[in-house]
Amino acid sequence: MKIAIVGGGIGGLTTALALSQHSHDVTVFERSAGIREIGAGVQISPNAGRLLLSLGLGAAYSEISVNPHRVVLRRWEDDSIIRATELDEGFLSQHQVPLANVARNELVEILGNAVATCLNVALKFSTHVVSVEPSDASSEVIFADGSSQSFDIVIGADGIHSVVRPCVGGIDRPRFSGSAAYRALVPRSAVDDLPIDVTNRMGPDRHVVSYFIGRGRSHLNLVCISPEESWEIESWTEQGTLEDLHSRFEGWSPEFLSLLERVEEPVFRWALFDREPLEQWGIGTTTLLGDACHPMLPFMAQGSCQAIEDAVVLARCLSDANTSDAADALRRYEDARRGRTAQVQNSSLMNRDLFHMVDGQEQKDRDLIFSISPPGMSILDWVYEYDALTTPV
Repeated sequence: MKIAIVGGGIGGLTTALALSQHSHDVTVFERSAGIREIGAGVQISPNAGRLLLSLGLGAAYSEISVNPHRVVLRRWEDDSIIRATELDEGFLSQHQVPLANVARNELVEILGNAVATCLNVALKFSTHVVSVEPSDASSEVIFADGSSQSFDIVIGADGIHSVVRPCVGGIDRPRFSGSAAYRALVPRSAVDDLPIDVTNRMGPDRHVVSYFIGRGRSHLNLVCISPEESWEIESWTEQGTLEDLHSRFEGWSPEFLSLLERVEEPVFRWALFDREPLEQWGIGTTTLLGDACHPMLPFMAQGSCQAIEDAVVLARCLSDANTSDAADALRRYEDARRGRTAQVQNSSLMNRDLFHMVDGQEQKDRDLIFSISPPGMSILDWVYEYDALTTPV
């Protein structure tokens, strides 16, 4: 079949790679002039890591991955450990692949390189899609220059501000979370003494996640979440300042404040948006994927992972489909994924309140539960053990 993918980010490129394994003619339309990704780091949990390996990215993925030794929860004011979970041989035995931290641009790079070798995939850059007209037989892609092109299937993988989403009934606006994320990098040379952990420092109304990313563990990635009353800026991301970042975390642990002193500018400030789970992902031969249909807050580190899962399930549903049953195949994909992604979206939203408890009895109870719960990552087994390669479709 002739398939169009709108969006050349992690979700769109993974979808193109997965579809390339079947006899489809795939075109990816990307608005930017080349392969690029905004943002610094991304955590790839085993549910997505297994899929990247299944798509033939093993060596390239291993080269860009940093595999943390532990996931550590710390208290905001003194860095005391609430809980430390070893990502050891037991974790690897249970989940087959390790948890990995990667630089977003490097993940997009290896996906783009793999897609570029696929003879049945074309990458069209500097191509601005403005809308899609779906129907049961085919879908029409409309471009900014007024031209259009018909495809057997159109997949909107164009992010939270998707132009495809309104064309299939998703006319709701993104929902501002009341929080913004300051994203900053520290060169490895300034923090080479730190353990290779994923660390979550939890404090009143805010939290900070840190982990190493990049080839050769080049940088420590800091994601600092703090309250934001409103977001009036037209863009959902802007350059921030170190001074503002420091002011939002006064009184935090000396260890964390020392990290802020070593940040390498620039610092970027991101508004955190999500949407309510969408009941309808597609119409006729058009569907959605990744943040275009289920944008979520980053408090489970699952945004990219869920897009990768989508891509593999969608490719399975289309593996033996043809033009006569294309729309039915898309509905099977949507039915297989809707409940899973809604659960992850809602859990991510709940984690915001869990991480941001003010000091008091409820916070003490939370910390006690974390500290006495059994070893391992059992609380996230339902996330990590999902298998997009075998889930019923």
